Amino acid sequence: MITIVMPTYNRARTLRQAIDSVLRQTEEDWELIVVDDGSDDGTDEVLGALRDERIRVLRHAGNRGVTAALNTGLDHARGDWFTRLDSDDEIVPDALAVLLACADRMGADAVTCNCVDSVTGRLTGRGPAADGRLSARRAARCRGEFWGITATRLMDGLRFDERLPGYEDTVWLLVDHRARRYYLHRALRIYHTEGADRITVAGPRRTLTEKCRVFRALGEHRAYLRLLMRDDPAGYARLMVRVWAARLLRPLVTGGRRD
Repeated sequence: MITIVMPTYNRARTLRQAIDSVLRQTEEDWELIVVDDGSDDGTDEVLGALRDERIRVLRHAGNRGVTAALNTGLDHARGDWFTRLDSDDEIVPDALAVLLACADRMGADAVTCNCVDSVTGRLTGRGPAADGRLSARRAARCRGEFWGITATRLMDGLRFDERLPGYEDTVWLLVDHRARRYYLHRALRIYHTEGADRITVAGPRRTLTEKCRVFRALGEHRAYLRLLMRDDPAGYARLMVRVWAARLLRPLVTGGRRD
């Protein structure tokens, strides 16, 4: 079974389209965990109309952020494989079947594929240009949007830091060092870019204080930073400029208070 975790927050307009793309899968051995992260826009009505027993709905009492929703989904996952799908995107009908077949054929416990931009029709992931093994070092240097499946056992002992909205690489880089990852140069996910309310940017822009808090928290992920320094020195250098700036600005943005 593949567990698909779908975090959603005020996505009543796009949620059914995303769920329908899962229902259309040629591979039928899946469970979909929709984590409603405190929506107040009619999402309840969309979810209440679902009748497939493979779909489970979990709810947060208030909006806690996408990383918290992912953790909730992972805590309830029952599948041998895990993936996440945003509630404003879609997967093509044979996506799960293709990924599972690739994992079986290549002896991989993680398979990455590309995505296609719904507006431009172009691939969104930049890096590898052909099928092949994907080392942790090479994966760390990829840019843009990718997708795929991961053996759930590789997530043992790992959860996303809920202080870091949008910074999931602190987990994925550690997973990549555990995994036998294979890259499949196909677009199996449709990445919708026509909307202005992407889940990763929902809500107001972060203030300087909030940004400093995020980068100070990133600076505490020592295992991740050690691996990033080895695998992607340029990316590490860019990140550490922000981490050190956040540390230096702390007295100014907090007024000397602890936060």
